[in-house]
Amino acid sequence: MVMPWWGLLIEVFVVWLLWGIAAIAGHAASATRRGISEGQRGGVSLLPVIPMFPLVCWGAALLVDVVVRPWGTAVVGSFHAALGLLFVVSIIRDCWRLRTLDKQA
Repeated sequence: MVMPWWGLLIEVFVVWLLWGIAAIAGHAASATRRGISEGQRGGVSLLPVIPMFPLVCWGAALLVDVVVRPWGTAVVGSFHAALGLLFVVSIIRDCWRLRTLDKQA
């Protein structure tokens, strides 16, 4: 069974939101490792990545589905599932590093 268009859209947006969380956690862990105090740390810009990248990936999947259904949805959905898993692992690793570095400080 093929994932409906709205399911793919939700999956893609959730994965890109996970990317944002992973970027923020990675930046915080890197700044902490370098000894930058919490008040001095810079931020991470998520625009224009969100919402542009998720919409482009979703649109590309739908266009491929027009020609060779269901391969666009299957490939983009599978890719984003794997990417989401990597982002979750990255978030957990960086949060663990932050916690460890904060205990050492």
